[in-house]
Amino acid sequence: MKILPILLKREFWEHRKTFFYLPLIILVLSVIFLIAAVFTLQIAGEGIIISGSIQINEGGPEQRTETNEYSNMPINALFGDQLTQFAALEPKQREAVLTTAYLLMATPLVSVLWVVVFMYFLTCLYDDRKDRSILFWKSMPVSDAMTVISKLLTGLLLVPGIYLVVMMILQLILLLTSLMAAVGSSIDIWATLIAPAQIVTRWIQMTAFFLFVAIWCLPIFAWVLFVSSWARSVPLAWVIGIPFVLVIIEWLALRGELLREFIAQHAFPGGFFSRLSGGIGELYQQLLSLEVLLSLVLSALLLYGAIYFRGKADEL
Repeated sequence: MKILPILLKREFWEHRKTFFYLPLIILVLSVIFLIAAVFTLQIAGEGIIISGSIQINEGGPEQRTETNEYSNMPINALFGDQLTQFAALEPKQREAVLTTAYLLMATPLVSVLWVVVFMYFLTCLYDDRKDRSILFWKSMPVSDAMTVISKLLTGLLLVPGIYLVVMMILQLILLLTSLMAAVGSSIDIWATLIAPAQIVTRWIQMTAFFLFVAIWCLPIFAWVLFVSSWARSVPLAWVIGIPFVLVIIEWLALRGELLREFIAQHAFPGGFFSRLSGGIGELYQQLLSLEVLLSLVLSALLLYGAIYFRGKADEL
């Protein structure tokens, strides 16, 4: 197992532009946008229309909607003249607005992360065969199984971990910026901005969400990795084309949609806002289902296939 950290470092350095520099660029652009927004709100806060509504879940399926005096843009409510009106909201309302604001800041990184991971799995084994670098790596004392596992862990844990840290930094910057903007105001800073932010709790929830995604989306990522291990050209066409044909055959022969629904559900769990704003308890209940067990079995078979074709890569 000592070889695994070395393989992970190798993957990081080979893809550091998308693994490390890309999220940093998004972080810098987001901070610039945030500073510009704060500066604009501090100057022209009085000219902004302050009206909106939020939905509060009282712990049951029924929801009630209340109209309150705050901006339609949650982040705007934390700065300028709107901050005093935001402080007058009920604690649950402030928490709801802050939840939306902090998740909104992380959303661009979540979208980019999914694309980065998908493209990494699509090309990581294919490129080794395309540029013939596989001949070099096969001369090293590293098994095909360890190579595939290292690439799987890179896409499921290493890359999301890097992006998660950047999301935490961005949310911390939002918190500190809102605190600096509130200095000198008459509001209770702790009760208005710090306590309802629950920043550490949000980080724990985001970490749990990414671990859930790693398990929930594993069959899709394993499929992409499997195709990358044997496709001779245009792996994206195989990744999309084969499932598409199977979905059509299922519909024409059985009038069924099980495969289509499985792919749609496991490509990405979705509901980033609703899942994290409502907690993670129900999220992990899904992992105890028979569907997830079958997904893990399917993933294991696909990964075994990827290891097999990796061993035959120099013959393809």
